[in-house]
Amino acid sequence: MARRNPTRRCLIVERHAWETGGHEQQLQIPLEVASSFFGPGDHARSVTVRVFLPPSAASPALEKTVGISKEYRNGTRRINGFTEIGHLGSCFIFFEETPDSGDYNVWWEQDKAIVAARFRGWQQASGSQYGRGRLAIIVPAPAPRQIDRI
Repeated sequence: MARRNPTRRCLIVERHAWETGGHEQQLQIPLEVASSFFGPGDHARSVTVRVFLPPSAASPALEKTVGISKEYRNGTRRINGFTEIGHLGSCFIFFEETPDSGDYNVWWEQDKAIVAARFRGWQQASGSQYGRGRLAIIVPAPAPRQIDRI
């Protein structure tokens, strides 16, 4: 039986249009934020994601297992095997903890300006040859599933 998680949070991480991995299915997460949200990164592990399309849907459109990597030397951890996000382009992806540890409700929002303005305390990763570093934040759950106002 899964361990119950009484204090839920939501990780919001920016996805750039130039993500890495086969078919751009990886999502890099700044190490400090990833460690705080997923725990220590001394080994890789698998988690279950329930994808809500549209975000306001009553039940998930898809459920699958994805990988959370160990720590990389560049100061990130990665979500691997999430092929569906390879089609998204630039957006914010929400990973909300559920009552069961290791299970996450997931959705995304394409209007990055409104999401960035809605929350305070973003952390920004170091920039790279591709551009500025991505934004990430952990907020209390439940997070709003539809953000159309600041």
